[in-house]
Amino acid sequence: MEHEKLNIMNNQHETIGTAARSDIHAEGLWHETFHFWLLKKEDDTVFLYFQLRSPSKKDFPSLFDITAAGHLLADEQPPDGIREVEEELGLSISFENLTFAGVIKDEIHMPSFTDREFCHVYLYMHQKEHMDVHLQKEEVAGLYRARLMDAQQLLNRECEKMNIEGFEVDADGKRREEKREVRIHDFVPHEPAYYEHLFQAINQFLSQ
Repeated sequence: MEHEKLNIMNNQHETIGTAARSDIHAEGLWHETFHFWLLKKEDDTVFLYFQLRSPSKKDFPSLFDITAAGHLLADEQPPDGIREVEEELGLSISFENLTFAGVIKDEIHMPSFTDREFCHVYLYMHQKEHMDVHLQKEEVAGLYRARLMDAQQLLNRECEKMNIEGFEVDADGKRREEKREVRIHDFVPHEPAYYEHLFQAINQFLSQ
C-alpha cells in the first residue's frame, strides 16, 4: 500500500508527476483522495455517520473519521473511489447516486508526516430502513452516527462534546452496540475549513 503510485499535484490542483504514497506523505506533497459521507433521515432528524478507525491503523488509530475514504491512484478518477465504500463498509452503492459536494483542500500536520489532500467529497442519503453493513476489520473497527446538528456544532468547535451511537466489531467478529460521548480530540484532525465547506454542502443538499 505504501508503494502505490499517486499523482503529485501543485497547490492549484494541477498534476505535476507521480510518486509512491509513502514519499508523498513524508514530503508533504499534494495528492487526491475520495471522501464518502453517509447520511440518513429518520422522522425529522438527519444523522451523519462516522467510521471508527481500526486500532491497528498506522495513522490515526482508533479515531473517528469520514464514513469511508481512500487515496486515488495515479491512473484513477474520482468515480473509482466508490470501491472504498464497498471495501470498508460492505455497502454496494452506485457512483451515479452520490451527490458531489466539491473538492476541498485539507492539510493535516503531524510530527512524522504532512498530509496535503485535494479531497473529492461526495454525499449519500441512505433511504432504506435497514442498512446491511459489513466492516473491513483491518481498516474499520466500528460505525457510529451523530445528529447532524450535533456534529456540525462539535466539528465547527461550537460545543465541547456530543453523543453518538453505533456499533463496534471485536476481534472475534462479534458486533457490539455502543453509545459514546465524544470530543473534538476523538476525531482525525481535519482542517476547520474542511468541515465548514462540508456542512455548507450538506445543508445545501438537504434544502433541495
